[in-house]
Amino acid sequence: MFAKVLSQARSAAGLTQAEVSALSGVARPNIAAFESGRREPRWHTAVLTLGATGATIDIELPVTWSWTNGRRPYAIPSGLWRLPIVDAFQVLTPGFHLWWSGPSPQFDLADRSERCRTYELFLREGTPNDIASVVDGALLVDAWPDLILPAELRQAWQHLIDRAHTKLTQAS
Repeated sequence: MFAKVLSQARSAAGLTQAEVSALSGVARPNIAAFESGRREPRWHTAVLTLGATGATIDIELPVTWSWTNGRRPYAIPSGLWRLPIVDAFQVLTPGFHLWWSGPSPQFDLADRSERCRTYELFLREGTPNDIASVVDGALLVDAWPDLILPAELRQAWQHLIDRAHTKLTQAS
């Protein structure tokens, strides 16, 4: 995996292996070995080589899940996540466990109104795996004011939305 990341970062920066070597202080044969997958770098070396390309390393804590205690349990994550763009804007047909009232429609997540409707469905009826595969954190924050959700569900997720707004405020 590191091989692909380093190779893509170097290519995106328009650098040769020799240039990454000069910028990072890591020998060029080692960089070649990392990119070919013959060797894995130690953490410090990985940071140096990626840093030389201008890439950054983001460490994300794993999302854990809990459930509300009300009459109707809802899945609640410990934090928000980002989906790959292909998944965030996919066209999907919810499974029977989510859409049990007649033929299941298709939802185009590239359409904001359909995305809002899908998020409402998945947050209300979905398992953690369902939610994590469809809901994108940034798009959820954007849609949040327009979502029609049960009060208990909205209240349980509100701290995540508030935390995201706080990060946005601090960043600007």
